[in-house]
Amino acid sequence: MVMVDERTPLTSDLSGPLPLVSGPSGNVHHLKSHESVRERQVRTFQCWICSAIMGAFALAIVISISYIIFGDATKPPLDGANATAADFPELLNLISFPLVDELPPQWNGTDVSEDAKAAAIAEGEKALGDKELLEETLSSPPVNSPSFRHQKSVGATVAARLAAKVGFVEDRATKALVRKLDIRHRGSVGRGPVMNLPRTHRHPQCDFNARYRSANGTCNNKERPYEYGVAMIPFRRQLNPDYGDGISAPRASVDGTELPSARQVSLDIHRPSYHSDPNFSVMLAVWGQFLDHDITSTALNQGVDGKPIECCDPGQPQHPECFPVPLGPGDPYYHQYNVTCMNFVRSVPAPTGHFGPRQQLNQATAYIDGSVVYGSDEERMKKLRTGEGGRLRMLRTPDGRQLLPVSTDPLDGCNEQEMNAAGKYCFESGDTRANENLHLTSMHLIWARHHNSLADGLARVNPHWDDERLFQEARRILAAQMQHITYAEFVPVIVGNATAARMDLLPESTGRDDTYNASVDASIANVFAGAAFRFAHTLLPGLMKKTRNPTSSSSGIELHRMLFNPYSLYAHDGLDNALGGAMSTSLAKYDQYFSTELTEKLFEKADEHLLHNHPCGLDLVSLNIQRGRDHGLPAYPRWRKHCHLTPADSWAELERIVDPESFRQMKSIYRDPANVDVYSGALSEPPVKDGIVGPLLTCLLADQFLRLKQGDSFWYERRRGPQRFTEGQLQQIYDTKLSSIICRNSDNIEQSPVHLMKRTDSRTNPETDCKQLDTFDFEPFREDKDAEPQHTRSAKIATDRVKVLVMEPKSAGTTTTRTTIEPEMVERDKATDSTTMITTTESLPTTLSNTVSGV
Repeated sequence: MVMVDERTPLTSDLSGPLPLVSGPSGNVHHLKSHESVRERQVRTFQCWICSAIMGAFALAIVISISYIIFGDATKPPLDGANATAADFPELLNLISFPLVDELPPQWNGTDVSEDAKAAAIAEGEKALGDKELLEETLSSPPVNSPSFRHQKSVGATVAARLAAKVGFVEDRATKALVRKLDIRHRGSVGRGPVMNLPRTHRHPQCDFNARYRSANGTCNNKERPYEYGVAMIPFRRQLNPDYGDGISAPRASVDGTELPSARQVSLDIHRPSYHSDPNFSVMLAVWGQFLDHDITSTALNQGVDGKPIECCDPGQPQHPECFPVPLGPGDPYYHQYNVTCMNFVRSVPAPTGHFGPRQQLNQATAYIDGSVVYGSDEERMKKLRTGEGGRLRMLRTPDGRQLLPVSTDPLDGCNEQEMNAAGKYCFESGDTRANENLHLTSMHLIWARHHNSLADGLARVNPHWDDERLFQEARRILAAQMQHITYAEFVPVIVGNATAARMDLLPESTGRDDTYNASVDASIANVFAGAAFRFAHTLLPGLMKKTRNPTSSSSGIELHRMLFNPYSLYAHDGLDNALGGAMSTSLAKYDQYFSTELTEKLFEKADEHLLHNHPCGLDLVSLNIQRGRDHGLPAYPRWRKHCHLTPADSWAELERIVDPESFRQMKSIYRDPANVDVYSGALSEPPVKDGIVGPLLTCLLADQFLRLKQGDSFWYERRRGPQRFTEGQLQQIYDTKLSSIICRNSDNIEQSPVHLMKRTDSRTNPETDCKQLDTFDFEPFREDKDAEPQHTRSAKIATDRVKVLVMEPKSAGTTTTRTTIEPEMVERDKATDSTTMITTTESLPTTLSNTVSGV
């Protein structure tokens, strides 16, 4: 007998099966035969099991593929308006981002002769001359009236006013040519022949190995260096415009009649509401506005010498760029003041170089580059610099604090004679809207201080760096920190963390691929600037806390009293109180409703001695709706289709998408769903789970933010190029939070919640000592003094020394001011920097150059 134990080989040399039982030799053959039958049965069973498993696996693959292609047949079609955190990312899987912009239709007329084009241009130039002659006779709104302040807050620069002249000629020439050729059109006449009018600016010669950005965004994209994301270009069109005449007349109803008054839409759909959202602080809206002013600046038409335009004076002819909002006789607010017209001036027409529909001008660079701090052109940037130590100009107060440099212009829309007499002025910054509200001015001050803090820190570790190197390196870091705060703290809150993650909108501290895609156009979309990013207006509460101190007896302050009223920053605790109020005030709930502080009192004077006839302010919602019509933004249903959302073409479809109360009001004031304004429709969608805004705004905002990341060759997370950060430097940027910036650059704030845009919570967002939050280390930015110098861009930058305004003690409790005259800026070397805007008439044709001198 052969014994079997743990040493027996698994394969035996013995012939036949192992003798599991003993017995007579006759039984052995029987056992062998029985074992063969048993083995066959086992193998058959094993094969059946394997076949069953393989069949189930194949069936699972088929079901998975069918689900991906056709979706879940047991679920209704995905409705973005009711999307949850689970199914809205599913919707994103079916959409390719960035969205593909609609191509402009080609000119649908016959071939146009040179004589016909020349005649049309001549007619456009004549219209420009007639307009400017008319402007000489027109009066402006009273100084510091609501309309005056509004127009000054979003006014056009000298360069924009010059561009507007060319754009106006193009607009009127297109109308003349279309009329002559009797071209049939609807919505948009299409892109027409080239129109050879003078260029309003020269382009620099690009150095694509530059370490630093240009001021105006040129040379960022190697393939389109003077188009993508550049300042002073038209907003990008995602959808072709929908103009009443196909060229420039504001959008009309689908049947050609006028749309309901924007004020009526505001009253019926966007009525007052006072619900708050305790999950977030007002700092979320403050950052949103600061960011908006970094990437968008819509220029408005202006009169002679940049004066505001009056559109509601029946005693004078109406300016051709007026588009006032009519107010009904029974208006619940304006009727008591006998006001029947709200002033509204159209955005300037941007030059395109073609016959075709009107476009609007973005004065800012599209990139998140800190232009809100430095300006979007070399001249403004130069004016804000000291020329020493890489620093920005500041105002030093008697108690040693640093404020923004002052504006002494009495017609800037902010300065008041009484305050100026007391030695207090409004401020200057990289953006002309810095004084618009106290929270915004405070944010400008924080980031100007932060630039100087960066410059000082870099100088300590790199004493061999000169002013230019210190300035550019500090600017480079500041822009990177703005980008990181936006994508780490702001974007995930707005569109939802799940959507941000699915669309690659979150920072990636490890395992990063290079972010840049040269084919992506980062330019700001017209709908983003004219409607989508204005959603934050609904987040503003009507009453703000004055301070963060819970024991303070001071009451809140009405929102309209904070507009163009930055003077409290001169107080020793003014900045900390303003910031603390924003940190501790809850956000208003996101919905279609607005506070009367915005719909009745916008830019209304806070004091009693009003300089205008009517004590009532403007309606921001009416202005937003009117702006969308001015820009020819298509109606709400077309944007739903563009984002591949469920349609809203019928009342039945619309009812399933928007808020029930909004639907009832829409059906009563609009004749057709195809007339609904995109601003009102988008705000009426319930927010998606995990985000603040609805599905349409999620789509439009996420698309733009993806473009700003992928289309920026200077993006802070890039892994290639001379502009990239080292891993050690990048870690300092990843550790940046808005709270750390506030801690470093406020006066006496010692504690802050970690996530400043969210409410304070002892478990998830505790109050933290500023010493733990402000951990920025300059050591990773130390450079070997003997190392090869970094390659900087070739454009020469003037760094003339500019002195500052200093407040000197006069006596106890009073101050006087001493100013030093700034030296005249020397002209830059045109051989190396040709970005200077044309301000002379030497290169303009005679017919158009005669109008330039008035700019």
